[in-house]
Amino acid sequence: MAIHKLEVLVENEPGVLARVAGLFARRTYNIDSLVVGPTENSKISKMIIEVSVEGHSLEQVMAQLDKLINVIRIEEVLEGAISNTKHDTQPDYQN
Repeated sequence: MAIHKLEVLVENEPGVLARVAGLFARRTYNIDSLVVGPTENSKISKMIIEVSVEGHSLEQVMAQLDKLINVIRIEEVLEGAISNTKHDTQPDYQN
């Protein structure tokens, strides 16, 4: 299995980390690494999640994260690549 790194921007509210971790636990995916920290905006936190999954499972993880109301943006970080795969969870009129 390949390790994928996801950068997730979330609302800085109590319980968000539990919801994200619970999503992985319910689907029996293991989180290899998890780093959470603040951003310049005190209302937003950044999560860096490393997970070992294959192609279709990664799409499912990103789709399920997208459904969480506290998730603002999901981006797969590709090591050594020029561009990243972005998954914007908000319609253009809300950004």
